[in-house]
Amino acid sequence: MIQVMREEKKFLINIAEFRQKSHLLEQMLLQDKNNGTHGYRVRSLYFDTPYDRDFFEKRAGIELRRKVRLRIYNPEQNFAMLEMKQKQGEQQLKRSLKISREDAVRIIKGDLSPLLSYPEPF
Repeated sequence: MIQVMREEKKFLINIAEFRQKSHLLEQMLLQDKNNGTHGYRVRSLYFDTPYDRDFFEKRAGIELRRKVRLRIYNPEQNFAMLEMKQKQGEQQLKRSLKISREDAVRIIKGDLSPLLSYPEPF
């Protein structure tokens, strides 16, 4: 399991600012190894409680909240990342667990038992 403490900053910018900042960043940073000619498509499936607690906490601006998602970066991958992001003020803890594609499909269908086979305390 990978655990990262981070701080996210999001800004609304116009298309001209996007082009300028993208050009500057391309000169300073290495591209992600999964990036293709036109980037890569992330696919995420978010999970919530039966009464949508996570959604309503986000909407209400609750300081301590979380979200759980299943994510793939390439449709041909044989694995997915099960991730939990927990927000606490400016800081955010992100935990990621690499799971098999088969287990991801079972989880999507509502069978959470595959998670018991992973030793990580996700």
